[in-house]
Amino acid sequence: MARGKLTKADLVEKVYEDASIEEMKLSRKEVLTVVSVFIEKLRESIENLGEDGRIELRGFGTFGVKKRKPRVARNPKTGEEVQVPSRKTPFFKPGKELKSSIK
Repeated sequence: MARGKLTKADLVEKVYEDASIEEMKLSRKEVLTVVSVFIEKLRESIENLGEDGRIELRGFGTFGVKKRKPRVARNPKTGEEVQVPSRKTPFFKPGKELKSSIK
């Protein structure tokens, strides 16, 4: 694992090394499939959320979609005003357990 960076391959390896996975005798390839499917389904679910929708993973956090209002921004090079349209953006809010575990 690179310093300060956790890749999908690193995550698969961490899951594969867990004792419960050893008991189930899952291969690395099967763990990769499960992790990949989980991430894909989470992404699809977030894409399909309405503005008030959210996905809660207890003990971890909440995923959702926020609507950003249109605004006026400036081009830093020229100082020219630019209209930025409204848009939807994903967000993540960590849960209490996750927040308290990071110190």
